[in-house]
Amino acid sequence: MGFNQDYSIFRRWWKKESPPARGYTKSYSATTPSGDILQADLNFHEKKVRLTLEIAGENGKIYISTVKDGVVIQEKDLSNGRMIPIHSKLAPFQEIFSCLPDPDLLSTLGGLYGISKNPLGQNEERTQRPWETSRRYDHIFGIDRERTFLQRIFSRERNYKEPWIVRFKKRFWSECADLFLGTSCGICVYYGYTDFYLLGFSLAVFGLLFGGLDWILRKRNPLFVKVLLFMSLGSYFYYVGYTRY
Repeated sequence: MGFNQDYSIFRRWWKKESPPARGYTKSYSATTPSGDILQADLNFHEKKVRLTLEIAGENGKIYISTVKDGVVIQEKDLSNGRMIPIHSKLAPFQEIFSCLPDPDLLSTLGGLYGISKNPLGQNEERTQRPWETSRRYDHIFGIDRERTFLQRIFSRERNYKEPWIVRFKKRFWSECADLFLGTSCGICVYYGYTDFYLLGFSLAVFGLLFGGLDWILRKRNPLFVKVLLFMSLGSYFYYVGYTRY
């Protein structure tokens, strides 16, 4: 053929068209600089492909091959209607057919006639330039790439070095101690002052205090179930003390 082996050029030759034959859902055609016309039609549901080749150097002779799920079911010379093998006719164009921008069509061909099962000439994934990822001038344009406090807390992208059962065992007794201490202090506050308002305020403070202990002293993420438990109970008793007494 003598064509330049730049697959991206072959890929640009292919144009999508309306299927000329009934039953086909997709159709592509390409014209080479020599005037040869190539066409590929796909029936997705029946897994059938029809390749059509019109060779300019043979006074416009047209050859057709019909393939179903990787098996040739018909090869034909339309000029005389005879069934003939056309592998030699399609072989010079196998790289052009391999650049068809349709993975389903090429997969259905199953590598027949030396045609690739995957589209050639696809654009390579673009790599970012260093200046596109630089954060040096973010402050000038007001760009904030850092995650917020809540995003860091609720993010699922966490890499733990230990299994969850190990982490659970390490935290179990300290969490139980916090719950016991908080409950004991709450009972002492209630029996000392008999005031739901003060009890609710105290429980809320205990929730914040225990969360701060985890964060500052124990160097770990707070157990929000524990914090929310104290905060919820504190809110409830605060509401009861504020509205009923």
